[in-house]
Amino acid sequence: MTMSSIHGRVMLEQPPETATAGYLAAGALTRRELGKLMAGAGLTMVAMPLVTRDAEAEATPNLTILEWNGYEAPEFHPEYAKKYSGSPSYSFFSDEEEALQKILAGFNPDLSHPCTASIRRWKDAGAIKPIDTKRIERWGEIMPELFSAKGMVIDGEHYMMPWDFGFSQIVYNPDILPLDKPTYGVMVDEAYAGKVSMNSQLDVVVAVGGIIAGNKNIFDPSDAEIDRLVEVWRQMVKTSRFLWSDATEIEQAMASKEIGAAYLWTSSLAALRKQGLRLEVIPPLLPWICGFVINTKGPGDEQQAYDYLNAMLDPVGGKASILANSYAHPNPESYVSVDKVHLRSYGIEDPIASLKEGIFFDEIPAAKREKLIALWDKVRAGL
Repeated sequence: MTMSSIHGRVMLEQPPETATAGYLAAGALTRRELGKLMAGAGLTMVAMPLVTRDAEAEATPNLTILEWNGYEAPEFHPEYAKKYSGSPSYSFFSDEEEALQKILAGFNPDLSHPCTASIRRWKDAGAIKPIDTKRIERWGEIMPELFSAKGMVIDGEHYMMPWDFGFSQIVYNPDILPLDKPTYGVMVDEAYAGKVSMNSQLDVVVAVGGIIAGNKNIFDPSDAEIDRLVEVWRQMVKTSRFLWSDATEIEQAMASKEIGAAYLWTSSLAALRKQGLRLEVIPPLLPWICGFVINTKGPGDEQQAYDYLNAMLDPVGGKASILANSYAHPNPESYVSVDKVHLRSYGIEDPIASLKEGIFFDEIPAAKREKLIALWDKVRAGL
């Protein structure tokens, strides 16, 4: 095991098989859970495959991917794992702004996994470059409707390959908070102070706060709407027991009934319901699309990067992702062998329709985004 510091962040570099073997054997943590805990602590897990070299393998993996925790499983990219006898190295982030700032500070991944609302900002910052779609054999298998989202195509060039999409939501436990007429207002209601928890990402608090404030254009607020939004944020921070950035943290708090209402990703909602919690969703839903971008200064083999992107479109890996993460996959063939009951419980029986419900996460104009980032940082600091 080696420890190093990159731009103030401690990085743990060791094979995940070695790091997790004892935990997995003891049944204490899954690989995904350990990755979440490490990411929440600011640690990085670098996957160094210990498998025997495959006779067909062309080279060893030399990619570094800046990723959300839980998405590094080799089951999601089996073709790449076979071709290169293992998986890339991964560095985890908890929100897209953190990831961008890490890149701008000098960390150079080959691929990253942001969402559509951030793509233009990443492009304007010089962090990503256009994708040569001709180098991705399965590109034509992607659901064409996904490319209509802002940020996917900029100035006629593709900057993101969609990979996961779905929706997030505000949920509450009626056993803890018996709400008569549940609304997003529960997140700022002083009567429930200490019993609610908000996510810390800027795009999330702009969306949720904007709905509570009654802003007309949630992602492009006027000056007066920004003033209202900031007041909502102050109350949101005041009433939240904590602002969460890692799914494991909020799942544990909801499972222990420490928290009665929270902003949740669908994967967390599914996981908690499997534990027997009675959770209700408060409308509107907040749909989103995330995917992969090619970073400008990635040092790894570019062909490996394209092979990885193509492998992530494989329907075999797509099915594994759907079942593990509860999110939709861009290849329609991924759904063929997935039980309809599962798809229905995840809200993705008709995946494209799921994007048309509620309020879609949209781009925030660059100048306003910078202003909102500064204001949100001040509010969190108690200023």
